[in-house]
This record gives sequence, structure tokens and C-alpha cells, in this order.
Amino acid sequence: MAEALLDSFLTCFLCMKTYTEPVSLDCDHSFCSRCLQQLWSQQPSRTCPVCSRSSEEEPRVNSALKKLSEQFRLRLSQAPPPPRSEEPVRASEEPELPQQAVESEEEAEERLKGLISSQLQALKEEKLQCKQLSQIYGKIQRHQEEQAAHCERCIRAVFSELHGFLQEEEQRSLSALREEQLRQKQSLGPELRKVKETLSSVSNSIKELEEHLQSRTYTQYQPLALPPRLQPKAGLLLDQAKVLGNLGFRVWRNMRSVVKHRAVVLDPNTAGRYLCLSDDLSTVRIEPEENEDLPLNPERFQNYASVLGHEGFSSGLHQWDVEVGGHQDWAVGVVKESFEKVEMDTLGPDHGHWCLGLYSGVYHDVSYKTFSPKRRPQTVRVTLDYDGGRLDFTDADHMTPICSYSGSFTEKLFPYLWVEPDFNGKPTELRVCEDLSS
Repeated sequence: MAEALLDSFLTCFLCMKTYTEPVSLDCDHSFCSRCLQQLWSQQPSRTCPVCSRSSEEEPRVNSALKKLSEQFRLRLSQAPPPPRSEEPVRASEEPELPQQAVESEEEAEERLKGLISSQLQALKEEKLQCKQLSQIYGKIQRHQEEQAAHCERCIRAVFSELHGFLQEEEQRSLSALREEQLRQKQSLGPELRKVKETLSSVSNSIKELEEHLQSRTYTQYQPLALPPRLQPKAGLLLDQAKVLGNLGFRVWRNMRSVVKHRAVVLDPNTAGRYLCLSDDLSTVRIEPEENEDLPLNPERFQNYASVLGHEGFSSGLHQWDVEVGGHQDWAVGVVKESFEKVEMDTLGPDHGHWCLGLYSGVYHDVSYKTFSPKRRPQTVRVTLDYDGGRLDFTDADHMTPICSYSGSFTEKLFPYLWVEPDFNGKPTELRVCEDLSS
């Protein structure tokens, strides 16, 4: 009877067989995944075959029911077949049948108990996993709030700086206008005085000639020298084109002094727990203590002081400079999108890691082979030609090649930085340099 109950419990409503890849709907009814998909493909709506309730979300895999069904199917395949006898049962053997039936039922109950215990253990493990995931999500939620507050502070700081710059530019433009206005006034003043002087002289001459006409003393008249006729002088108006021409562009061009562009922006969501990023996401610094408040999200390097660029590349030509200074342990380059962020036991191109690095004073090229450069680079230029399958590292200060890689790339590549504490306890940081070509 127990075996029959278990069989009924583990039987799909659609195919009437033991569950294969069981899934459950929102109404908690379960079916074989293939059976349910075949049924839904033949009808216009996605409803439960038992209660006809509409199912908006995708069916969820029932791990506990799947494990129980697999164990039940395995026990059935291992159970011995019932004994077959051609001889009629003797009367003396009839009392043994109830005993055999009781023993068979006990075995079935024992198997059922074992299966239920297995399901119980699986559910307990799933409950524990859910609790752990709930704690992780709680930490992620708190970190999201901290991120939002930090971003708001940075946004306000950036726009405060821009507002201050624009106000200074506004005052500078208004001052230029006042200077132009003063210059024109100073130019117009002498012309006005000259006109007034000429006007006074002409008026006196007119008065003198009128007196001659009235006194009829024509014989005493001596012709006057007429002054040259005055004409308006050019250039006395404000140079409005000089004041307003390309004003917005000139302000934008001057804004380059406060606005910087970088070809690579670091992604704080990937930074290891010992790393601290600058507000503009251009500099990464190693910290002496681990930041335990950071959630262990899937994007983050969990055991290494590494960080990725925010934007990945799957085509085109890209270039960026990283200031490494005189630090002892660092690496710059690119890694593939699927690069393992938990355990970095293997490095090199075969494992999706293309980097130039300095480890304990020893340089390693892209293939992780040691070498000695002619001079110690302070700034490393990374040039990625994705389509051409080439990666070059150059000493950006002297424009001398360091090492390179030629091959083919099949995944999206992300800029990569790794840094370790200095042996002498000095602050260690790497900085993505400003892109002066933009």
C-alpha cells in the first residue's frame, strides 16, 4: 500500500508515469516538463491542466521532487522480480503468505521512509541556501543604498564644479564686454571733441560773416579758410561679433581644463574587497584591510585585488594608458568575459588572461614568461586590435615596445588591472590616464 501511495505521489498527471524533469506551477501542481510544454504548444493559453489556473511565469524546476522521482525509479529498477512457481501452493505453505505480505509492506514502508528522508534533507538544504541567498541580497540592498548616496554626492560635486566654472566664464565674458564697451567709449570721445571744436569754429565764422553782411563793410572782408568736412569714423561701434561669436564653443573648449575623458572607466562592482576606487573611477588603490561590507556579487573578484573596466570590447581598435609608477606588484591588460573571478589558479592566453605584469620585481609578458625590459616603464600603453587579433604593450613615456600578442579573440574582452601592496608599505595605486586625443 505504501508503494502504491508513493507511486501515486510521483506520477505525472499527463503521462501517468513517474516524473521526468518535474516542474511546478504557481498553483503548486507538478508535471513532467516535456509533457507540460507539449500540452501548451497545442493550446492557445498557458493554464494548469488540473485546476485551469493561468500561469504567467515560467514553470520552476522542482528539485526535491526530481530527486525523489529519480530515487524511486532507481529502487524500482533494483527491486528483485516476484518469485514464479509452477507447483501449486500446498496448504501447509498458506500461513506463510500473510507473513511474506507483511514483510514486503515493511520493506516498502522502509523505502518510503528513506525517500521521504532524502526529500526532507534536500528541502532543508534548499532552505539553508535560501537563507544564505537572502542574507546576500540583504547586503546587496544595503550596498545599493550606499552606492546611490555616494553617486549623488559625486554628481553634486561634479555639477558644483561645472556651475562654478560656468559662473567664472560668465563673469569673464561680461568683463570682456565691459572692456570692449570702455574701449569704444574712449575711441568715440576724441571724435566727439573734434566735432565740437569744429562746430564752435564754424559757428564763429558764420557769426563773423553775418556781421560783415549787416555792416556792409564788404571791402574789409577777407575770405576765411574753411575747415575740412568731417566724416563718421569707422570702428566706433562695439565689436559684437568678437564678444558673442562662438561663445558657447569657446566656453566648451575652456571647459577641458576641468572636464577629463578616459578611454577606460573602472567598474567598482568588479573590484576586490581590498581595493578602493577614486570618485571619478580612474584610480584603484590597495587598502590594508578588507572591506567586508562589499557584497559577494557574481561580478566581483572575491579573493584577488583585481578590477575590470566597465565597458568590454568585441570589435574595433582600442587604446588606453595606465600609470603604474614604481610599484612592485601590478598587472595590466585584458581578460575574457568568462574569466574565473573566484579562483585564478591559471593565467595566460590559454585561460583568457592577456596581461603584462610585474610580480615581486620580475616582469612577465603576455604568455606569462619572464623577461627584462630595457627600462622600467612608468606608464604602460595597452593597444587592442580585436579584429586583427593583436595586443601590444608600449612604454608610453618613451614610445618603445615592451611585448605583444598575436592570435584570435572569440569572447568580449574587458580591461583588467591588478595591484598588490608595496613591500615597503608605501601606498600603491594604478591610474588610468586622461585620453588627450578626444
